[in-house]
Amino acid sequence: MISVKKVNNKPLNLLERIYLREIARGIAVTTRHFFTNLLNPKGMPTIRYPEQTRPLPGNANLRTRHRLKMRSDGSPKCVACFMCQTACPAYCIHIEAAEYTENTVEKYPAVFDIDLSRCVMCGMCVEACPEDAIAMDTREIPGGALTREEMIMTKESLLRNLPDGSAHAQSGNARSGYDLTTPSEEEPSRKGAANRLANEYLKSRGEE
Repeated sequence: MISVKKVNNKPLNLLERIYLREIARGIAVTTRHFFTNLLNPKGMPTIRYPEQTRPLPGNANLRTRHRLKMRSDGSPKCVACFMCQTACPAYCIHIEAAEYTENTVEKYPAVFDIDLSRCVMCGMCVEACPEDAIAMDTREIPGGALTREEMIMTKESLLRNLPDGSAHAQSGNARSGYDLTTPSEEEPSRKGAANRLANEYLKSRGEE
């Protein structure tokens, strides 16, 4: 049986009804914080994000910026199966497949773009990948950008990311086309990648 408690609301007096006292108290609190932060800016709890960032806790289990994993020869583990692109609920992944000349692996991604402006960081791409080729363990949280093109992560930038958030320059016995010290000339521009991802998103919604 549900018990019901009757509450008798106390009627407000004249001073409480016009709220002058509460307004004055609110202004006093705001003024106190203003001068405290003005005289002691280092004690402010906020930072100027994204220009400034705080280090993540060592045991933090977070989904952070994406990266593509590589094999020992420097080629991407991705086999361009399109599972991550299909599973993505935000339609922010675009892949174009190409074939290897040798028979060790059938396909590789000639283009692999992720639009961080639409990514919801759900991790579905990581769960869907049968090759464990994509990860979100760089411990780098995507920040803001001034242009849309800056939010596009291409294949080369995804391959440069490492789990500790640093960049990787591959050299040595990498396969032809995967020397990460310099971007490939065939890599599409970030602007082209942004337009391509936008067109795919509109097509999926029937708005193209």
